This record gives sequence, structure tokens and C-alpha cells, in this order.
Amino acid sequence: PMSFFGIEVAAGEPAYYRPDQDCPGVRIKKATLTVDGGDGTAVTAGEATRVLIKCRVEKGPPYVLASFIPGKTENIALDVTFTDDVRISVSVISSPPLAAAAATPSKGFSQGPSASTKGSKSKAAKIAEAPPQPRYIVHLTGNIDDSYEVEDGDGGGDRSDGEKGESDEDESGSDTGSEGHASDTQSEASSASWGSGDDTDDDADANTAEDGTAGASGDSAAAREANGDDDTAVAARRLAAETGTRTGRWAVPAAEDEPAMMFWDARAGGVGSDWAYHIQTSGARQHRRAPQLPAGCTWTGDLRPALVSPRRRVPTLGWLVSPPDYARTGWPEAEFASPLQHRLEVKTSTQLAKMKAACSLGRAVMDAVAAAIAPGVTTDALDRICHVMSVMNGAYPSPRNYMGFPKSLCTSVNEVVCHGIPDARPLEDGDIVNLDITVYLNGYHGDLNETYLVGTGAGDKPRAESGKKLMATALESLELAIASCRPGMRFRDLGELIQGVGNNAGFGVVKDFCGHGIGSLFHCAPNVPHYARNKAVGVMKAGMTFTIEPMLNEGTHKCKHWPDGWTAVTADGGRSAQYEHTLAITASGVEVLTARTANSMPFY
Repeated sequence: PMSFFGIEVAAGEPAYYRPDQDCPGVRIKKATLTVDGGDGTAVTAGEATRVLIKCRVEKGPPYVLASFIPGKTENIALDVTFTDDVRISVSVISSPPLAAAAATPSKGFSQGPSASTKGSKSKAAKIAEAPPQPRYIVHLTGNIDDSYEVEDGDGGGDRSDGEKGESDEDESGSDTGSEGHASDTQSEASSASWGSGDDTDDDADANTAEDGTAGASGDSAAAREANGDDDTAVAARRLAAETGTRTGRWAVPAAEDEPAMMFWDARAGGVGSDWAYHIQTSGARQHRRAPQLPAGCTWTGDLRPALVSPRRRVPTLGWLVSPPDYARTGWPEAEFASPLQHRLEVKTSTQLAKMKAACSLGRAVMDAVAAAIAPGVTTDALDRICHVMSVMNGAYPSPRNYMGFPKSLCTSVNEVVCHGIPDARPLEDGDIVNLDITVYLNGYHGDLNETYLVGTGAGDKPRAESGKKLMATALESLELAIASCRPGMRFRDLGELIQGVGNNAGFGVVKDFCGHGIGSLFHCAPNVPHYARNKAVGVMKAGMTFTIEPMLNEGTHKCKHWPDGWTAVTADGGRSAQYEHTLAITASGVEVLTARTANSMPFY
């Protein structure tokens, strides 16, 4: 059952929500702005003033829930769920002319004492003569959601993450799950193409440690072997990582070795070991696994979610460098707190060498997963290959548990733009599927994605050919942008090139997600928008590393989200294609760190 919930917050007067037994969760549906003159009299604010509603959930960074332009935007529809402590605040942003005007008394008010009497007025008299200041008030309304349970302390339960939002400032004035543009500039917690998250691991089974590692009880040789932490397994992973780093040759799992392929699957019979739907509200930090989808779901195309297997396990030992903090907590504290969210990093030769190794492994994993694409193969099976090969080479699959993401790679089929969750649906002949793979090796991430045609598409040749055109255009836009990268090139100018290619071919260029800096952090500055007339900051310098990853749609550039809070789909159901490389700027140009090799699979 759901009942009404409302909270009022004004500029300089933050409000707080804390879940309790009577109100374990709230679903905010609407934000309404009112402005008065400070004495109860309604006023109209200048058009250049923006009012931002910011939220801070527990220890997370603040993010923008809604953005108003007083006099133009007074009501905003939302769909955001809070199940943790939240601080809500209102920030008023004025243009320089308005700010200057605010410092000068208006003609309708007393100009105050003359110069000859200025010093004789008391402080109280001066305050009394000052004009009342406008008061910006926001009412957030929605419902109490009794479907959640309040947890005691920090441990366990179905608490977790959030969604892929772009920034503290959303020019569209909508929540992080809306169709707004990705931020062009760096925010307090830039997450590039992902978003907000959580600090717990929700679906650990009885044989899985709190940090998501294998975690069988006991320290016996049998327990270590069951967890993949026996001396032989640890040494093999370290050797594979060191050998691959030195030679570029990586261990590849044998598909016919079923026990090895299934070793890291969640153990049957444990808590959360059943296949289920991943459910999450975009922009919220709570997710759960459910046997059924919520009622009233709407879809833009023919694709539907399928059941998702439990998150695959990882070992405790055998890494050259321990996995990122979010591998254990689900929340990338180090990433969001890093000064590299605001500063463009120029890497040393040692850092670049580690980046190249991570990208080399990422490419090898991509080639192995792509080789398994075929009609009848599930995207969950592709996730298993990615997970097993990453771990056997001593690398952590970066997407796993990043803000609670449940799998080890993203698989985006047909109308899915990005961040699709691998599931039980078998691929069909004529589908197009994007694989987004990132590995974390020896302290650095390597990120790439590619779109492939499944089978030959012989059953519907016109559809297959139009899919190939979409894929080829997306790849062309990426290659043109890469060819333009060099020291002194502005990041914002890449969007002009990419959108020109896409629009000339009749395709929409997605604005909701962008490329990003990468290195020891999964996502950091710079943001790299793919559309024209963006406001990205910064110029390229030798030693910088970042991704470019344009997404092109058959129809509109706009996106919507599925109930899992992650899967972004085209708003009109048209198909989408994307390609991505990790790049390093050199003294004379650019190096593609995730470049294709002789082992790479054809796209169609």
C-alpha cells in the first residue's frame, strides 16, 4: 500500500528524509517551485535564474534531482525512490547581471541612509531598511512505499545502488533517469556514462563473503580451493597477468571445460541464488531482485527483459593490485572523491604502460566474447566468458558491482542504447548486440565496446542491411573523431564531427551519455560529449587517456530506461549501435590502446 508523502525545502533551509518503520521508502513523483518576496508576496524571478534541487544520499556526492527556470518551469514530473538518509537542498544560480542587480537596491525600495548619515545607523535599522529577498520554495510530493524494509546497521539486506546519471547539473530539468543531456563539464561526482550507486552488495549468497568474493567458510585447503584461493590458482592468475603484461598474450578459457567455465557462478541453494529480474528506480540507490516485473511497465520496442542470474563470484587472492573499492561495497568512494573529477590527468610513462596492458587484455576479452556470438546463445553466457577470462588473467571485470551493476559486462541488443544487463534471452538471427567490456588490471582500467550482427540476418535481409548501415555509420563517426585527436584539440569539437556523420546518414546521435577520462579510475575528467554545440572543457595534451564512444540511433536521439534502472533504450524503439576505444594522446597524435588485432572478429 502507498500513501501520500510531501516535504518542503527552501533555499538555505535544507530538509531531510530518514527512513523508519512507518516510512521505509518514498517515491517522489513531482517537484513544484514557488517564489515569494520574502514577506509572502508572490514575485517573478528573472529568467536567467536557475533553481537546482540537490540531493545527497548518505555518504554519496550531491546530485541534481531537478532544475527549474522560475517563470518558465514551475512543475517537474519525477520518479525517484529514496530508501536511505537523504539531505535535500535548494541552490539558486543567477547570471552575473542578475547577481549584480541583487547587490543594488531596486527603485521600489528605500535607498538607505545618505553618505552623511551612513555611519549613524544601527545594524538593526540597516537590516530593517533592506528590501526583503525572494524566497525559493520547493515542494516534493509522492508516496510512501511500504514495499521496502528498514535495515538495522550496515549489513546485508536488499539495499544497493542507483543508475547511470551524468552530472550535478542536468540542463533538461529532470531526474538522472530522464532524457536530459549528459553534462558537458565536470561535476562534483562526474560518472561519465554511469551514475549514482550504493554501498552494499545485495545478493550475496550463503557461500559468498560480504565483499562479493567467493567466501566459503573456514580456512582449510578445501575451502581455499573452493574459493579459487588455493596456492595453485593464485599463482596461475598472477603468472597469467605478468605474462600477458609482458608479451600481450593472454590466457583464454576453454569453452568445452564446463567445470572451469561455471566455477565462478553463484552456488546453487544459497540466498539470492535464483534467477530473477533486476529492479531499480533510475537515480535511486536501492535495488532488488524480484520473480516478476512491476505492473504497468511500458516498452518502446519488441525487446523485453529476461531473468538475470546472480552476480558471479570473484576470488579474494591472486590480484596484482586489489580490485576497486566498489567491488566490495558497490559504491566507488575513491572515484567520486578524486580530484581527477575536476582535473585532467597527464599520465607518466609508467602509468601509460599499465594502461596499455589493461587495454590489451580488454581487447583480448572482447575478441573471445565476440567469437561466441551466435543465434541461440544467451547474453548471460557471454557474461560468463567475460568474467572467467578476466579473472583467470588476474583482472577484475570493472562493471561488476559498479554502483550495484549486477553483471561483468554490458550487452545491449537492438533498441538498447547502452548498459544492457546480460540475461537469459537467447540471441536471434538478425539481432545486433553491443558488448561493452572493461577490465581492471594492476590498478588501471581498459575500456572498449563494439556492436556485432548476430548470424547473417538472412530471414529479413532488408532489416539486416539497415542494421549494417547503422553499425558502419557509428564506427565511421568514431574513426573520424579519433583521427582528429592530437595535442591542442578541444574535447568539445569531437561532438561536431560525430554528429555531422550521424545526421548526414539520417541517424540520431545520443546526447544522454558521453565518453570519459579513464585510468586508475573507471570514470573521471574529461567528459567527451558526442553531439554538436556542447560545452565540454579542456584541450588534449600528450599523456591524457580517455574514451570516445558515440551511440547512433535509427530514429530519435532520445532515450528511456527500463525498470532495472540501467538499460537505456531508444524512445521510439529504433535500433542503436555504438563503438568505443580507449585512447592515449601522444606528442604527434593519438594511440588507440584498444585497437583491433588479427584475432578480432568481423562485425558482420
